[in-house]
Amino acid sequence: MSRTVTLVGFAVLVAAALAVEVVARRRRGVPALGAVADAVTRRVAVRVVLLAGWLWLGWHLFVRVAR
Repeated sequence: MSRTVTLVGFAVLVAAALAVEVVARRRRGVPALGAVADAVTRRVAVRVVLLAGWLWLGWHLFVRVAR
């Protein structure tokens, strides 16, 4: 996997998150990303798991490709 593919993948994820946020602000009943993040990260254990996953993903997608 090249660095370009990785960056395009992240750009697609950001675009999807922005699209969800726009839909949430226009329609009632669809939670915004902030509300979803608040609900998911209420527990400390979930925050620790998310941080560990984010670090693992960053290591495998950015650091190992750059070598």
